[in-house]
Amino acid sequence: MVERLRAARIELRLSQADIAERIGTTQSAIARLESGRSDPRLSTLERYARAVGVEPTFAAGRPAAPSLERTADEVRASLKAGDASEALRHVIQFLDDIDGADRAVVRRAVRVEPDGTGDERWDALLAGIAEYVSRRAGLSVPGWASAPGRFLRRFWFVIEELMGRPMPGLAALSAGSAQQELASRGVFLDHASLESV
Repeated sequence: MVERLRAARIELRLSQADIAERIGTTQSAIARLESGRSDPRLSTLERYARAVGVEPTFAAGRPAAPSLERTADEVRASLKAGDASEALRHVIQFLDDIDGADRAVVRRAVRVEPDGTGDERWDALLAGIAEYVSRRAGLSVPGWASAPGRFLRRFWFVIEELMGRPMPGLAALSAGSAQQELASRGVFLDHASLESV
């Protein structure tokens, strides 16, 4: 059910904050709900379903395993809609979903090369994320993540894209605090931006 709600939210181009406002909770509560890290009350799920126009039906089952392939699809859809902030939220959601997962789950989540997002910068970012979660889990980096097309020729300061203008101070901050796996690809995004709030 949660996966259906999240998919409906994305299709409606609503952010987690939009849903939180509609149902009277916080964005971080929605992030925990969507990542499977909370045990929501039935009434919360029903309010979420009404907010996105989904008929609530509940059946026992396993949540979908984290997948960088699915994340790339979500990023591509967000970029096509012109919403880079939502694209980044999908990356953050993937990191939330994979946090604390065992090595087998991490390996399955990153082993298959995702289709391109239509933007080489985001493709490089996703490769850096694959390397980051692999190293954190003590795994070797998947070969596709080290392919030449996954490294940028020019530096990309993600904050400037999100803000829609040059942000020299924030760009310098992101250059100094970017994860090494991203920075080595020319992608600069401060570490704190990869965490849910």
